[in-house]
Amino acid sequence: MSGRFYQTQFYLDQLKPLMDGKIIGLLRSGEDELGDEFYGLSIQCKDGATRRLIFLSDDEGNGPGSFEITEGV
Repeated sequence: MSGRFYQTQFYLDQLKPLMDGKIIGLLRSGEDELGDEFYGLSIQCKDGATRRLIFLSDDEGNGPGSFEITEGV
């Protein structure tokens, strides 16, 4: 299996605790020293913990990454 498979699996494993959680808030980081601001979600997880999902820089590292929202499974 390729390195990409393992990299993808790493991220999926990081997201597993968020499954079946409830989004309880939206987050903003405030501007950093370069003027960038990041955003994310506050999630109440089934295990009782509250976790923050922050959308980090894109691959070029020049600002917040993008996301896509689709409907369906």
